[in-house]
Amino acid sequence: MASIQKISGKKGDRWKAVVRRKGFGTQTQTFGKKKDAETWARSIDTKIDNGALMVSGETKRTTVGELIDRYIAEVIPQKKSGKVQKQQLLRWRDLLGELRLMSLTPNRILQARSQIAAQNTRYGVPITNATVNRYHAALSHVLKMAEMQYGLIESNPIRKVTKLKEPQGRVRYLSEDELTALHGACADDSNPFILTIVSMAIATGMRQGEILNLKWSDLDLTRQTALIEEPKNGQRRAVFLIEPIVESLRILKANSDGKSEYLFPGKSNLKPIYIKSAWIRVSKAAKLNDFRFHDLRHTTGSYLAMSGASVPQITAVLGQRSHQMAFRYAHLSDASTQAVVEKTMSKIFGDAK
Repeated sequence: MASIQKISGKKGDRWKAVVRRKGFGTQTQTFGKKKDAETWARSIDTKIDNGALMVSGETKRTTVGELIDRYIAEVIPQKKSGKVQKQQLLRWRDLLGELRLMSLTPNRILQARSQIAAQNTRYGVPITNATVNRYHAALSHVLKMAEMQYGLIESNPIRKVTKLKEPQGRVRYLSEDELTALHGACADDSNPFILTIVSMAIATGMRQGEILNLKWSDLDLTRQTALIEEPKNGQRRAVFLIEPIVESLRILKANSDGKSEYLFPGKSNLKPIYIKSAWIRVSKAAKLNDFRFHDLRHTTGSYLAMSGASVPQITAVLGQRSHQMAFRYAHLSDASTQAVVEKTMSKIFGDAK
């Protein structure tokens, strides 16, 4: 974008033309007349648009690997999921790192992505489309920074690369018998926190990380709320706590030694507790098959749907940004939906029976 700046000096006024375009650096020239400065600026814009002006030296020199290294150093430390994304970006750097940015095309990205999709996980199973799409998203944000912030590319080539189709997410939730068995297993376990943690997960739909990172300063037990400052989707939300959970937290606080700010502190009191071992024990004791901690969140959504909660209500409880994820529970509300329709329409058409 061109701008004309007036420069006043002892010898009179001069006019400085400045043209800034992404990938081409800053072009400047000073003239005695404003009209000449405007004409020059237009000519530079025209040359850039027609491809007659070469890209800046920085864009010519910068490789994909150098861009990724810069992103890892400047952006990754600010991201909650930075550790995972760093590993993803290092894989992109292995595949595309030596390529110049100006030579990065959608086809080269597709070729590299195919190599990523062909690899296996550390458990020896094929990588899923959903995981490949997470790799795609990581590189996409790097290139977005190169375009919008660093001014190294004129357009983002990954925009022309479509993501892979993902299967509909699973919905595994606890039956009433499984709920009873899990509650008993947690109550009998040696971990003093696991019963409250699991109960909170079921009653609120909170993610494991959200629960474990809760601090006493986040709670208002009088109002029965917990404030989540940094949930996964980047928004702050207040979570309602039912009375049994509030009572458990009151007892927990009364028995706390006050040395940690966390509700569920680890041995050092400086970090939250690590519950992987405890979760494996209680899952085994309750004889749960194909069930992960995150499925407790699905349990919340499923029982809300079966109780007649709407998709927007489920979305609000689970703290989701859009209704898309909550729609997976919609089929579970078929019975309550039928009852609502029958009740409403009976007023119009009379009792069908």
